[in-house]
Amino acid sequence: MKRKPAWALLLLVVLTATAFALYYYYKKPPDIRKAAAHYETTAPALLADFNKNESTANAKYLDQVVIVEGTISNVELNGESPAVFLETGNPMAAVNCSFYNTESAALKNLKPGTTIKIKGVCTGMLTDVVLNKCSIVE
Repeated sequence: MKRKPAWALLLLVVLTATAFALYYYYKKPPDIRKAAAHYETTAPALLADFNKNESTANAKYLDQVVIVEGTISNVELNGESPAVFLETGNPMAAVNCSFYNTESAALKNLKPGTTIKIKGVCTGMLTDVVLNKCSIVE
């Protein structure tokens, strides 16, 4: 007779674990366009932080929503993810901002030399400082 409650408890645990697994599997990622920024800086200052001490900059900016102001050096609309590159004062590095696919129409009007504010998630530095899931800040 004591086996029925044990099986019922096991079934309850399995059903609860399955419910949590399905919830997290189908949960949509947050929309960064609606998220508040943790930091606001300029493109040259952001690159300078990473060049000065990459470990400290990663601890500060990595996976954080950042607003970056800078001058557009290039706009790329081809490929899966449209991107805007911001000048940093260093010809070998830029701030690479990859946008949501739905932002392509807004990027068509952007011209190199224009100053802009962009919000995105910082994913660190390769050659460029990389921001993903970006949008234009009005």
